[in-house]
Amino acid sequence: MPESGPGFDARSRTRMASRLRLMRFLLWAVVIVLLLRFWNLQVVRGDSFAAVARDNRVQTERLRAPRGLILDRRGEVLATNEPAFALIVDVEGLDHLERLAWLGEDADMETLRARARRGRTIAASRLRFDEAAWFDARRRELPGVRVGFVPQRHYPLGPATAHLLGHVAEVTRTQLLLEEFVERAAGDFVGQSGVERTHDGLLRGVDGFVNRIVDSRQRIREGIPDRVEPVRGTTLRTGVSAGVQAAAHAAFGDRRGAFAAIHVPTGAVLGIGSYPAAAPTDYLDDAREFRRLLQDPASPLLNRAIQGVYPPGSTFKLVSAAAALAEGVVTEDTRITCRGSARVGGRTFACHRAEGHGALTLREAIAASCNVFFYELSRHLDVDVLAGWGRVFGLAHPTGIELPGEASGLVPTRAWKRRAHGDRWYPSETASVIVGQGAIQATPLQMARVAAGVAGGGVLPVPSLTGRAEPEEIAGVTPEMFDVIRAGMREAVVRGTAWRARIPGYPVAGKTGTAQVASADRVADDNAERPLELRTHAWFVGFAPYAAPEIAVAVVVEHGGAGGAAAAPVGRAVIDAWRQEAVEKEDAVALASGS
Repeated sequence: MPESGPGFDARSRTRMASRLRLMRFLLWAVVIVLLLRFWNLQVVRGDSFAAVARDNRVQTERLRAPRGLILDRRGEVLATNEPAFALIVDVEGLDHLERLAWLGEDADMETLRARARRGRTIAASRLRFDEAAWFDARRRELPGVRVGFVPQRHYPLGPATAHLLGHVAEVTRTQLLLEEFVERAAGDFVGQSGVERTHDGLLRGVDGFVNRIVDSRQRIREGIPDRVEPVRGTTLRTGVSAGVQAAAHAAFGDRRGAFAAIHVPTGAVLGIGSYPAAAPTDYLDDAREFRRLLQDPASPLLNRAIQGVYPPGSTFKLVSAAAALAEGVVTEDTRITCRGSARVGGRTFACHRAEGHGALTLREAIAASCNVFFYELSRHLDVDVLAGWGRVFGLAHPTGIELPGEASGLVPTRAWKRRAHGDRWYPSETASVIVGQGAIQATPLQMARVAAGVAGGGVLPVPSLTGRAEPEEIAGVTPEMFDVIRAGMREAVVRGTAWRARIPGYPVAGKTGTAQVASADRVADDNAERPLELRTHAWFVGFAPYAAPEIAVAVVVEHGGAGGAAAAPVGRAVIDAWRQEAVEKEDAVALASGS
C-alpha cells in the first residue's frame, strides 16, 4: 500500500531535487567537455587541421588542347600532335624531385618552383616509357608528382622545316607583358617562332579541365570528376611544298646557307630553309643542348632565309640590267667590249675571265656573268638611281612575309654613307654595288622575289605562307626589256655559268653569283686557299619553266665559292622537286578523269 501523508511529499521533493542537481551537473560537464574540445580543435590544433582541410581540396588539372595541324599545299602534314608522357608536379612534388636529383644539374629549380606556384607545371615532357613507369610506380611515395599524357608537337620533316614552322614552348614572363600575348596566362604554351608564332591564335585551341578531390598526400579520393574536354585548334593549310623543303634540306647537306622559293603566279611561298638547322624536339626539353645551340658559331637557330643578309653578288645584275634598260643607258643591241678588266674611279676591277669576254650585248653579259660590262654601265648610272631601282624590286625593306624578325637589307645611297661613315660617295663604290658587292645586302627571300618579278615580266609578288596578297608592279621596265633579261638567264643555264641548274626536258633560267666577304688585299687569289670565313658566298637565282614560270628560287651557300659550282645544284634540286610534284599532280588528274 503506497505511503501517504506529509512525510511522503517531503521525501519526494528531496529526491527530485537531487536528481535535478545531478542532471544539471552532467549537462554542465558535457558543455565544458565540448567547449574544451572545441578550444582544442579550433585554437590548439587549428593550424594543423586547416592545413589538412586545404590539402583535402578540389584539384583542377588543365587538359591541354592539341594545336591545329599545319599542312602543305597538297595536304601533307607538316606539324601534328603526339601524346607523350609528361611529369606533372606542384611545389611539394618539386621538393621530392630535387631530393632525387632526377632533373639533373641543369634544372632551374627556382623557375620550376615559381611556375608550380602558379599552378601545376610540366617539369619534363617526352618521358621514355621506362621513366614514366618508374614514377607511376612510386606515386604514393612522391605526393605532388604524377605522370600524365600531354599533346606534344611533332614535325614529320624534322630540321627540314625547323625555321619555317618554328616551335612551341611555355609563354615567358616577358612575353606576358606584350600585347600579342594579352590573352595568355602563365603556364600556357605558345608559338615562339615561325608559323607557330604568327598563327598562334588560330592553332592553339581551347584547353579543357578536370576537377578531382584529393587528400593531403595528393591521393585522388572517391567520386566522379568534373570534366570538360579540350577543343583542338584550327588546321592551317599553307602554300608550302613538303617536297621542295625536303629536297633543299638534302641538297644542302652539312653546308651553311639558305634558300627561298616562291610560286610566281600567286606569291605563295613554296619553301624556306636555313642551314644548319635543329629539330625543335631535339632541344626544347634539354637546357644544355639549347645553350649549346645558342653558343654555336654556325647559328643553327638563325633563320638565314629572312634574317641573314648577304651581298648578292652577280645575282644583283638582274636589277642593274633592268635599271640600265629603263634609264636608256643601254639597249638590247648595245655592245661593250670586255678585255678582262676595267678602271673606274681610279681603281682597276678585274673580270672573272682574265682574258676577257670580248664584245657582248646585255643578254650575253648576263649569260656569261661578265663584270666588266656592268662596270662600264656604272659610269652612267648614279648610285642613288641604282638604289631607287633596287627598292622598286623590293630590296632594302621587308617583303612582308608572315614570319617574325625579317631583316630589311640595304641598298646604299650617298646619304646613307654620309650618315653611316661621315664620308662622300666614290665612283668606284658604284662599280662595286652594280655587281652586287660592297655595302649592298639582301636576304635570300628578297632575291627570290627579284627572280619572281623578272620571271613574271614586272609583276612583283608579295610572298605569303597562307594567303594571296596583291602583287606590286615594277613600273618603268617594259615587257620587252624583261624579255632581254630572261633570255640572258636562260642562256646562262644552257651554256653559261649556271649550266649545273639544267633539268632535261624542263627549261630552267638562272643567274649565278659569287659574293666576296673581304677585300681583295686580305685574301689569297685562290678561293680554296683562304680561311673558311674569308671564302666567297655562292649564289643562284632562277625560275622555271622558262615559257610559263611557276617557281622562282634563290639559294645562298655561305663560303661556298663559285655560285655555279655550289649554289646552282641546290637550285636545280629545288626546282626539280617542284617539277616532280607537278608531274604527280598531272598524273593524278589524268587518272581521275580516266576513271
